[in-house]
Amino acid sequence: MNSPPPASSSAIHTTGRGSHVLHTVVYLGVIACVLLLNVTGNAAFRPPLSLLSLIAIALSLPHAARLARGIALGFVGGGSLLLWQAGLDLGDWLRAFGDMAYLLALFAALPVLAEPIRLGGYSQAIQALLQRRVSGLVGLNCLTTLMAYLCGSVVSLAAVPIMMACLQPVVERYPLGNRMRFMTGASISGYVLPLFWTPVSGVVGVVLHTLRLDWAALFPRLFALSMGCLLINWLVFHLLEGRKPVPRTQASAPASDAPQDPSPWRGLGAMLLGIGLLVAAFVLIETRLRVGLVTVVTLVAVPGAFLWCAAIGQGRRFIIEGGQAALGRIPRMADQFAVFLAAGFFAAAIRLSSADATINQLFMQLSDAVGAQALALMIPAMTLAASFLGLHPLVAIALLADSLRPELLGLSSAQLALALIGGSVLTFMLGPFSGTLGLAQTISGVSAFRLCAWNAPYALGYFFLLAVFLQIA
Repeated sequence: MNSPPPASSSAIHTTGRGSHVLHTVVYLGVIACVLLLNVTGNAAFRPPLSLLSLIAIALSLPHAARLARGIALGFVGGGSLLLWQAGLDLGDWLRAFGDMAYLLALFAALPVLAEPIRLGGYSQAIQALLQRRVSGLVGLNCLTTLMAYLCGSVVSLAAVPIMMACLQPVVERYPLGNRMRFMTGASISGYVLPLFWTPVSGVVGVVLHTLRLDWAALFPRLFALSMGCLLINWLVFHLLEGRKPVPRTQASAPASDAPQDPSPWRGLGAMLLGIGLLVAAFVLIETRLRVGLVTVVTLVAVPGAFLWCAAIGQGRRFIIEGGQAALGRIPRMADQFAVFLAAGFFAAAIRLSSADATINQLFMQLSDAVGAQALALMIPAMTLAASFLGLHPLVAIALLADSLRPELLGLSSAQLALALIGGSVLTFMLGPFSGTLGLAQTISGVSAFRLCAWNAPYALGYFFLLAVFLQIA
């Protein structure tokens, strides 16, 4: 049998471009439908959302990574089996698609918030501050995690590459036994700790959305837990590394190739002001519209980032460069669309088939056996265990939050929220498939499991404080 003639490079390019356009149109259609549904509350947007979600999964599967494809097919197959056993028809099967689309809208919008940090040159101000004289390793760690914390509160995962790039020329001046361990540890810890409270955190968004909780009411406890974990980070670092002597010549000598900024505080002050205004805008708009924090952040992220860039004279660059980056990024979200839309279908199938009653019964039996407080401590461990099996932490907590009824388990909604958020934060630090360690591995060349071992002492301290908060919540 003769083989078909090979496609020309122009034909392949045209096919690839057509595929990207189709993915972009369908993905943007899913995002538009879920935003219109959440903002207007009009159920007429639900059928097109379900249909487009099904199409998006079908389009994404051939382009998704093998693990993502397997997880997505498992969710669709498991959900279909639950609906079939419950005797539900094809219409119910189709209507089950579309859950968790709100998270994909958030994922599509959030990277835009990194543009003001890039265009504003704030990373240079951070690097200039770090290059100034710092009193020892503990001081360097405190300053580094604090800067990563500020970045993470608005740019989320982008804080990791930003901080590692800033630290590269700085760590050479300090007698660190393992410079890469310091860089990755400080960057990852600084990034994950704002996830307890920041509105741009998908973690907070999915828990509040699913449990129907108000961000402002829960914020004091979340912020206190976040700051407490930051203090624990400094304490653990002091115990592990801080007692090592710092030679005066190494601690104070400026790096010869480092950019010298005589006043980094101006840039850092502008960054802090921008972060504060952006977070305040999210909260105030949500208070007025009452459409959910995730929806508000998704809607405000792009115009908020544009206004920030325009205020620093970078509005035109934001439109051109940010727009090109966004249009190039959306069709590459096949993994996210496949996994999260499939997980949303599975969560909806659990509800429609009444399998959530069975799940709650099992958890009630577990609560009776070990006690409600012990169950609250087990939930973060379950989230972490699911991550080691390849499940994204946001998927795990969304499924748990959607299935569990805290009042039946002897827990308050706030306790369940703290347990789920805390568990996801630990998973972002330790989970080899959470995305955080994968990004750090790509930058550093260190395996994800070694990064997990490096982060373990800090995660243990965070879990201890989380346990305290769960007991008093």
